[in-house]
Amino acid sequence: MKLFSVSLPLIKENDPLLRILIEQIKREGESLKEGDVIVIAEKVIATSQGRVRILSDVKNISDKAKDLANKYDMDERYVELILEESSMILGGLTHVILAKVNDFLIANAGIDQSNAGPNKVILLPENLNQVVWEYWRDLKKEFKIKNLGLIIADSRVQPLRKGTIGIAIATAGFEPIEDLRGHPDLFNRPLEITMRAIADDLTSAAQFLLSEADQQTPVVIIRGSNIEFTENPQLTTEMPPEECLYMNIFSKYLLKKKEDSIDKI
Repeated sequence: MKLFSVSLPLIKENDPLLRILIEQIKREGESLKEGDVIVIAEKVIATSQGRVRILSDVKNISDKAKDLANKYDMDERYVELILEESSMILGGLTHVILAKVNDFLIANAGIDQSNAGPNKVILLPENLNQVVWEYWRDLKKEFKIKNLGLIIADSRVQPLRKGTIGIAIATAGFEPIEDLRGHPDLFNRPLEITMRAIADDLTSAAQFLLSEADQQTPVVIIRGSNIEFTENPQLTTEMPPEECLYMNIFSKYLLKKKEDSIDKI
């Protein structure tokens, strides 16, 4: 499997990102080939959509935003935007709030201050699933290929682990999950729960080349990944909270901790 990055000029609000990307791939003497997977950082997509907010323009601050900002030592304007973008707030720590957005959990609702400019933040892209399939169709047509995968990428932290890894927040053109349940292991014992996060694995590999600093390489092409291409994926990367190992155990842990503290009073 080979990976290589694609440099882009500085993307500004409302720039035609897809056209810029196509021109840049051709300018670098490259072309998308059969079986490629292209990984695009969500931030450049959001910027091209005009999803940039000026903090000083956020005027109406709710009481909830003020309370959370005070609790977690954050800018109340920033917190107000987090609340507006989230469907649920699960809690937080100093300088960070864990929120549920688009059926996944993400720090600060995915609102990023890095590379946004002074007094600005960048929200997550709008209509992720629609955008990823539109880009997929246009790139297939432009480069005249049948099999292509496309990932919109972000980063996340994992429980009890330092640092960030890649996460695919939207995919198109391939099966993002490989279901290995029922497959035999080396000793012919059928696997019971194993499902490989193909899209997230590819995104994490691309993270080595995706730039979150000043290198301006927000696109990575992965070649030779040997995945299952399809226009009708059967599985999605999301799962309901009731089926999530961490959500279930952490909720029980916190409930027990609360009950123990009440018993000590």
